[in-house]
Amino acid sequence: MASFQVWADAKVSSQDTIILAQVLKQAFDDGGYTVVSPKTSPVYGNHEQTRRIKQFIQEGLQAKGADIAKLLDKLFERNKKAVRLTLRSSIKDGYIIDYTGKYGNYFKKNHGGWDRWYKEHPKAYSSTRVSLPAVDGQNGFILVYKTFERHWLAGQGWIILYRYKNGKLQELSRVTMWVS
Repeated sequence: MASFQVWADAKVSSQDTIILAQVLKQAFDDGGYTVVSPKTSPVYGNHEQTRRIKQFIQEGLQAKGADIAKLLDKLFERNKKAVRLTLRSSIKDGYIIDYTGKYGNYFKKNHGGWDRWYKEHPKAYSSTRVSLPAVDGQNGFILVYKTFERHWLAGQGWIILYRYKNGKLQELSRVTMWVS
């Protein structure tokens, strides 16, 4: 059984860091990586938008024993505002956190955008954002909002449902929130 605390605010805990390290982990055959925003991605909308978004997500995520409605409420509550991650970069796990703003600077006016990014960092394949996780500690379910963008018109954002078991995350299902 998972042993997670219940979070009352939007601070990054050590448990968040453990979970997000697994959410971000990916393998690239050539040692490539994704660049992760140093701040979490908010999950929000006005009251009516939020109600419709939650209904859409609930219909898309199915898992035996998961109370998706409560997890969604936690996800939205924990991610009203962006907070700074505390996670360390891990090239071997396929991600670096852009704490210095080195990669984000490419998107300032006249700094070259994706073309310069790829020219100077050919193994930096994408840009990624994640939310703080929402956790059902009793049953071991976790929800996370995760996005990736690659070049100018390639990207997606998902709400992903995981089960935490034996110290590992297992993806159960996901709902696509946007595609470009």
